[in-house]
Amino acid sequence: MSVTGAQLSSRTSQSVLDEARNLARAGYTEIQLLGQNVNSYRDPSPARVSFAELLAKVAEVPGIRRVRFTTSHPRDFTREIVQAIETHPALCNQVHLPVQSGSTAVLRRMRREYTRDEYLERIRWMRQARRPISISTDIIVGFPGETEEDFLETLSLVEAVGFDNAYVFKYSPRRNTPAAEMPAQVPEEVREERHARLLQAVNAIAERKYEPYLGRDVQVLVEGPSRKNESRLEGRTRTNKIVVFEGSPRHLGQLMDVRITRVGLFTLYGDPAILNGD
Repeated sequence: MSVTGAQLSSRTSQSVLDEARNLARAGYTEIQLLGQNVNSYRDPSPARVSFAELLAKVAEVPGIRRVRFTTSHPRDFTREIVQAIETHPALCNQVHLPVQSGSTAVLRRMRREYTRDEYLERIRWMRQARRPISISTDIIVGFPGETEEDFLETLSLVEAVGFDNAYVFKYSPRRNTPAAEMPAQVPEEVREERHARLLQAVNAIAERKYEPYLGRDVQVLVEGPSRKNESRLEGRTRTNKIVVFEGSPRHLGQLMDVRITRVGLFTLYGDPAILNGD
């Protein structure tokens, strides 16, 4: 269940907490705070609760066992958010932090308001946390003016960070947008080639990241039938890994331990014989 808040129209911290408590009383165990840039949250009430403080308060609501938030903008991502994740076990140790490009020159043309180095600084905060934090991102290739050198900077950032998951998109010109009028539009065939190269790198990193899960027990919140096979169930770990396994309708909404017996690309598979002993 989601609780929303966005820049210029943020809800009061008290209204968010009231809704979280009502959801907990109704039996919900996971809450996700949503916003176009959720960590630009500004509490309009006299309490002036920061986003990191709001995360901590929601995580302390009795009955709430998991709290997520999305989507973050690197410009407003603070060290205090990482400290909140470290301190409160109910806060899922997973962050989606879109980078879009590893080149500062391209980021400036995108008007992203941060540099490559500033983005990597935020990654360092998370890598230095007391518990491991899974990091995913969004990347656009072929933005107008992107040179081969710019693209190589994106590749090197992806390798340096080692994202758990990355959503890779090809830039596509849209009418009546500033980018569509920019000079040095990247040819379609170049965009295609860079997209394929970046996907290959992202997938190779995912293989390295997911392989250690083989044979491990993970806690999964059961969300419903698998999107690819309705006869099986699907859930997510605290680090937002998708897990597919055998089960029955009575497992829906439960937190369960699943032993991983097979690893796919961005998906984990559990042994149906190892489900809390039943």
